[in-house]
Amino acid sequence: MKKLLIIFVGLSVVVFGQCLSSPISTRVGIKLGFNPGSYDPGNGGDSFSGTGMHFGFGMGTDFVSLISIDMVPQFRTTNYSRDELLGTRTYSYKNLYFPILVSLKGGMIPLVSPYLGLGIGINIQFEGIDRFEFNNGTAVEDKIEGSSTSGFLILGIGAEIKLTKLRISPEFTANLQPKDSDTSPQTTDYHISVGVFYSP
Repeated sequence: MKKLLIIFVGLSVVVFGQCLSSPISTRVGIKLGFNPGSYDPGNGGDSFSGTGMHFGFGMGTDFVSLISIDMVPQFRTTNYSRDELLGTRTYSYKNLYFPILVSLKGGMIPLVSPYLGLGIGINIQFEGIDRFEFNNGTAVEDKIEGSSTSGFLILGIGAEIKLTKLRISPEFTANLQPKDSDTSPQTTDYHISVGVFYSP
């Protein structure tokens, strides 16, 4: 027991010393990837599903190598389709997405630091296309005007690969829209992305 206590105290001193040696560090860079997702209109019918893409530029800040805050605004597309009796209906949108992710990070690990994150995201959905393709191959498209704003809860997991001045971060996040009732619409998106950041 005494040996375990000595080892624990020794590790704590090493970790605490590492934290104090570089209490705050920043990074800037890009993040890109694709986002499979689903849309439930809440009317009892089948859900829509599909895949879009996202690209963003932003920054992150690490505090004492253990806590990080990342803000990477993104342009993203979303596409949701489902098969119906006469054909396939697809909704496609252009969006601006503003996620803030707070992560618990294994910053003292030398080369690869895994992390778990929790955050919120605000999605501004702009114009879109409502497309219906009939079973015979003909299609009808209608433009969707206007915009809407919705909030998401973000759950994330990833890893930071540390090079000399670069940080490469493969990441998976689940973006969950809270549902008010069984009949309210709900969107769920999963971002599979890679971030490349410069850390001075």
